[in-house]
Amino acid sequence: MDHHGGGASVRIRPVRKVRAYEEIVRQVRTLIEQADLKPGDRLPSERELAEQFEVSRVTVRQALSVLQAMGFIESRVGDGTFARQSERATVTALAAVLSPPRSTLLEQLELRLLIEPEVARLAATRATDAQIRDFDAYIEVQRQKMDAGVPFVDEDSALHLAIARSSGNGLLVRMIESIHELLRASREESLRTRAGMERSLGGHLRIIEAIRKHDGRGARRAMRRHVLEVEASITGANRDGSDA
Repeated sequence: MDHHGGGASVRIRPVRKVRAYEEIVRQVRTLIEQADLKPGDRLPSERELAEQFEVSRVTVRQALSVLQAMGFIESRVGDGTFARQSERATVTALAAVLSPPRSTLLEQLELRLLIEPEVARLAATRATDAQIRDFDAYIEVQRQKMDAGVPFVDEDSALHLAIARSSGNGLLVRMIESIHELLRASREESLRTRAGMERSLGGHLRIIEAIRKHDGRGARRAMRRHVLEVEASITGANRDGSDA
């Protein structure tokens, strides 16, 4: 609001509540940006971070997934989690080859349609109960952001990365991490509106339910439908989502 009277006009903005995982993200980002954590430095374990931040390990995993989606950290299977330069300063070899600045939204969606349904199928056959419980936590964060009217772009990416990790294929995880920023524009465009967020959340719920049932074909079909719905929300065109 603007204050009118004898004094100067002052713009006051509503105070935004900061959730625990967002504060962890902020702190770790600051440490990396200020070079207190340098590229290649190993982060403490999830258990140690949970103790230091005085939060649950699920909250730590949410924060780490968002940081990974944003390009600030990387997870090396069997080795730990390490700081890296932010995506603004680091371009992966794969992303460089694919030339993100020149990619179109339709190219991004086509790439997602080729890769993500198979990732979901693998996740359905290999995801652990603990990983599936974590999916539910990511969904709750997305719902909270939607209710606050804030697009959940990073949280969307975090869930898709978590699904990739549950596939058990480390090489596939690294590839998904590498192309994350390349695919950001398609996520941002599809989550601009409340309707887009509701459609995306519904798609995520269907994917997770299929994974929960260890239904590989159903998970593949749900992910394919989800990506096609993203495409429809951007282009206005609807394509057959049937599974070949």
